[in-house]
Amino acid sequence: MPDYKITYEDGTTGIIVANEETARTVAGNGSYELVPVPQDSAEEKAEIDRLLARIWRDNELKNTDKYVSVTDHPDHAKIMDLRVRLRNWPSTDDFPDTKPTIGS
Repeated sequence: MPDYKITYEDGTTGIIVANEETARTVAGNGSYELVPVPQDSAEEKAEIDRLLARIWRDNELKNTDKYVSVTDHPDHAKIMDLRVRLRNWPSTDDFPDTKPTIGS
C-alpha cells in the first residue's frame, strides 16, 4: 500500500500519510491531489537497514570508548568483548537483524 503526498491546488505540498482515507481527512475540503509516493524496493530497504545498523554500531562503539582505559571497571571484560562483537557484527550472518549486547 503506497503512502500519499497531499498537493494542494496552489502548488504547496502537505504531509505524507499512510492511506487515502487519512489523506482526505487531513486535506480537508479544499482542492487537492493525492500523489502516491514511490515505495523503496526490498533491496533499497535492506540497504537502509544495513546503514542504520552500522550507525547504531558506531554509536555503541563510541559510547564504550571511555571504558577501554578503565581496566578496573567491574564490567571491563564484558565491555571489551562487546566491542569485539560490535566490530565483527557486519560480517556475521546476524547482521543487521540481531544486535550484539553485553552478555549476549
